[in-house]
Amino acid sequence: MKRIEYIDALRGFTMFLVVVMHVGNSCFEPQEGSFHGILGLVRMPMFFLISGFVFYKVSVIWNMTQIVSFFKKKIPVQLLSPLLFYLVYLHVHRIGLYNGIFDGPKHGYWFTFVLFEYYVFYTFVCFFMRNRWSELVLLLMGSCFYPFSWPAIMDAFPIPNNILEFFSFQHWHYFIFFVFGTLMRKYFDIVQKWLDSKWLLPFCILIFFLEIPFENVIPINSAIIGFPMSLIGLVILFSFFRNKQALFSHDTRLGVLFQYVGRRTLDVYLIHYFLVPLRLREVVTVFHNHSMPIIEFMVSTIIAILIIAMCLLIGNIIRLSPFLAHWIFGAKKAY
Repeated sequence: MKRIEYIDALRGFTMFLVVVMHVGNSCFEPQEGSFHGILGLVRMPMFFLISGFVFYKVSVIWNMTQIVSFFKKKIPVQLLSPLLFYLVYLHVHRIGLYNGIFDGPKHGYWFTFVLFEYYVFYTFVCFFMRNRWSELVLLLMGSCFYPFSWPAIMDAFPIPNNILEFFSFQHWHYFIFFVFGTLMRKYFDIVQKWLDSKWLLPFCILIFFLEIPFENVIPINSAIIGFPMSLIGLVILFSFFRNKQALFSHDTRLGVLFQYVGRRTLDVYLIHYFLVPLRLREVVTVFHNHSMPIIEFMVSTIIAILIIAMCLLIGNIIRLSPFLAHWIFGAKKAY
């Protein structure tokens, strides 16, 4: 299936937002009104939406042979490689193995492990329900995971906390966006007609930017308000890249840059945690005493660009070895 250029560019932009967020949270302790709160509405939901979008293949029938073949390819790149980087990270930061393994966020390395769990959910539902009912079951699962992963509800589960943390259960609420991504790819013609309607995008833009000034009254990061606001933000961001796809094509420098990052997201994701300057907050104390969202975001952006560039350089050095490129980043074997 031919790659869609603006989808690759959108994935690269989303990876950029991830690094910006990590730099901001780690270095500056963003204050109220920070851009990071707004960007957080679409950052990980978009990442999982795109993951579901590129994962779905119309020609794939999820029988046992296909499932085994799929996971033989995914286990090294989704589990073993991230685990290797994570163990090195724990060693560098002198974090105990037990505390690291039974930490829900995995100090940031939760994404690949949780995405692997999503693959398991999706493929086995499709295996046991090989008809349209599978779509309803997946949507129902995503709808259940979303509220069940809230801390107040999760704490009420009769399941040991270390088991929940081991499987990063608190991040299962993104599964609904992964499912949306698969359905979006399957029914892309219909989705594009919706996006081209005269009312959807103006309505989303109006609601999104009207809600921001009332963040103190209606907190956008609350579980109930955050979900519809995330959906609205996804529509806006996806529509922007789709409507401006000529800007993000291979014929423009910006398009080439974002597409390249989009195809190297695993490189950036695995490496960037080692490069985030944790001690910078001791130097830049002004952000602790004064709320300057624009300056804070600009500084975070500059640092994030430098980190991404360094990640790509390190990744390309690793990729000089076809063996390491295959087993660490999942590159196709060179014959």
